[in-house]
Amino acid sequence: MDPLGREAADRPAQRRASPGARPLRRAAAEHRAADAVAPRGAVDRRPAPGRARTYRVGPPGRCGGVGAATAMPGQGPLRCGRSGASGAAERGVSGRDTADVAVVGTGVVGLATAHELLTRGLSVAVLGPPPAAACGQASAAAGAMLSLFAEVDATQPAERVDLEVGQRLKAFARYPAWVSGLAAVSGRPPVPLIAGTWVVADDDARKDVAAIAGAARAASHPAELHHGADVDGLQPDVAAAVVLWLPTEPSLDITRLLTTLDAAVFAHRNARWYDSPVTDVTPDQATVRLRRGDEAVVTCGQVVLAAGAGIPVLLGERGRDLGVPPVLAGRGVSMLVGTPLAAPHTIRTPNAAFACGTHLVPRAGGVAYLGATNRLTLAPKLDGAATLDEVAVLIGDAACIIDHRLAGAELLRTQVGYRPYTLDHLPLIGPTADPRILLATATYRCGVLLAPLLAELLADEITDPGSLACHPYRANRPMPVPQLGDLLNPATLRGLADHLAGTSRHRGRNRQRQLAAVLAASLPALLARHDPIRKAAARLLARAPVAEVLPSLLALAERLEARPCPTTSPIPSPRSSTPLRPSDLTVPAT
Repeated sequence: MDPLGREAADRPAQRRASPGARPLRRAAAEHRAADAVAPRGAVDRRPAPGRARTYRVGPPGRCGGVGAATAMPGQGPLRCGRSGASGAAERGVSGRDTADVAVVGTGVVGLATAHELLTRGLSVAVLGPPPAAACGQASAAAGAMLSLFAEVDATQPAERVDLEVGQRLKAFARYPAWVSGLAAVSGRPPVPLIAGTWVVADDDARKDVAAIAGAARAASHPAELHHGADVDGLQPDVAAAVVLWLPTEPSLDITRLLTTLDAAVFAHRNARWYDSPVTDVTPDQATVRLRRGDEAVVTCGQVVLAAGAGIPVLLGERGRDLGVPPVLAGRGVSMLVGTPLAAPHTIRTPNAAFACGTHLVPRAGGVAYLGATNRLTLAPKLDGAATLDEVAVLIGDAACIIDHRLAGAELLRTQVGYRPYTLDHLPLIGPTADPRILLATATYRCGVLLAPLLAELLADEITDPGSLACHPYRANRPMPVPQLGDLLNPATLRGLADHLAGTSRHRGRNRQRQLAAVLAASLPALLARHDPIRKAAARLLARAPVAEVLPSLLALAERLEARPCPTTSPIPSPRSSTPLRPSDLTVPAT
């Protein structure tokens, strides 16, 4: 394997034995033969008896049950499942709670994986609410920028840039055929890609813009430098020092994509969809048993866990036995606004404050997506609403660096989604220590872009075990745990200073550099203390040894200075997705 950990040219001669792998290959052949005898057009795809589809419109920012979602202009009604007589909302034609493969999670990666498996002739059980009713789901709250290059920053090593950009380009190459195929199966129009992204930056981010442009040109994509006045007539409070135009970097409407994926999966004769959530995953000798929220059980040969930040709670202590790395949650708040701007292209900044910068993404009907924050959250509250601070940060940044008129835009809706990620910020794809249980998570900010590629990789692994043995995203790859000293590098300190300064970072870069220097000295001192603050900080760092934890460390110290920290139980090893039991200590989400 090369230094980047890319796929080996030749796969290992000996495949890992996967219980049920050969039966799945036989099942695929049998299902394809059945399709040849009974054309799909002759199959009754009406909802099963007792299954009712309801369409509801409720107050913004709410999810689950009555008033679960808000229909936006041009989007049509949003769907919420309703329990049938058995208490479970079920969709499909099979009369048995069994499937070749189960997919837990209804985000873009989960539905893309289900669709790919169905096209290969396998029967698939999908478990989870429809995306419109999935509280806290990262996909439903995504801006859906297909960021081939704009996620690059100047601090990333060249090998890391080559790896990530290479995988994004592979995924993007699949997009035209993928969206066309989804449209054909679902009966809906293809989801359009809105071409072009402007990257606007202050003087301090010139190196980031140069890195983005370099990555694009290295891949033979255009990257054009412009003056700030060239960007769709914008009027920011602080004029951009440098602007980059990426004509081949598009965006899309995530609601339309999820609706099309939902319809494509639902229409298939070999699919069965259970709206009730999964509460337990139990492998036995021959199968995997999934207990639903209504206590019913679905049995499958293999299961793909695509439930994002919910995976640690779902697996519990079993995650340690399966060798699952920590799956953390980045809380992202975004808005849909009625914008006075005529901005036909995505406008964004380089990455900042541990987030993907401030971005304005056009939607239909005079609506735009404004996002997004990113704050490490150890206990996601899936039905929680945005805070005033999060909303203020978004509005302040957008008015400052994109256009001051956004402060007067009509706020249509706020959204909260929890982005899953792990210690090295690369996706987790493929089998765990039990090859019947596979992961499809930790895509962080690139899940929408990577979805068709990851679905294909997972389907390859299920139908041909061992296909992911040398892939850089494989779930069982080595993953060293960073120490505090590893996190205190110039890039993370700048991100921490950006986070603390908020919108003032665009006006006082000298103060930002001074603040970063102070933080570099003070954070190690925090862990050198001999009091409850040090113990609490050490526990927090053990749970989430990533750069995004640094704001939480400072907030924790501030809180505990005024309130002594009670004694809490020991923390398990960080190389596990197992969540801690609630303690008396409340860790702030910052």
